[in-house]
Amino acid sequence: MYFSKPIKLSRRKILKMTVLGTATLSLGVFTDRVIKSNTVLAAPQKNSQMGLKFDQTKCVGCRVCQAACKDTNNWEEGTEWRRVLTSENSKAFLSVSCNHCENPACVSVCPVGGYLKREKDGIVLNDPDKCIGCKYCMYACPYHAPQFSDETGRITKCHFCYERQDDGEDPACVANCPTGALTYGEISILRETQGGVGHLEGLPNSELTKPSWVIIPKE
Repeated sequence: MYFSKPIKLSRRKILKMTVLGTATLSLGVFTDRVIKSNTVLAAPQKNSQMGLKFDQTKCVGCRVCQAACKDTNNWEEGTEWRRVLTSENSKAFLSVSCNHCENPACVSVCPVGGYLKREKDGIVLNDPDKCIGCKYCMYACPYHAPQFSDETGRITKCHFCYERQDDGEDPACVANCPTGALTYGEISILRETQGGVGHLEGLPNSELTKPSWVIIPKE
């Protein structure tokens, strides 16, 4: 279990991310069908789980990570795969995207099998061509990672730049962060980071889906 000192994020931002997903989870929509991840190993190989580490002490709110993700992945109109949130006192930022959770709600609720959690690294992928626009995944995800485009009528989301990783490159957000606030790797190793936590006050309970991230909070 990880803890952090309280940090208050704006109500508008938090509601946008959580209200539908948290309500769905609390009603137990997917509880009995949750996908269990495989055992995490010490290095990124089969049955591993890759994750992200975000250091709030280094983030300056420049949103270069967001722009790099958009340019690299050609977001569909009306979608935002990565967002940078600002605390109410404007002294801290939080860069968020899909957390490639251990128990991904999106995988469980999709009625057409449009989601897949990769066995070798735990990356959660979706197939937009299978999407029927029901938005179940949007409602179930407490982090509002699946993004619906009114223009195309389908869901897309962050796929952790899996093709870049397969080619030995860093995800676009990590590669372009000018301060090194975003890094990635095997989540079991990232969780050994001194001062790292898995939850911040104001965000959904991390026990809901067990997101694959580590946050170094700003004091």
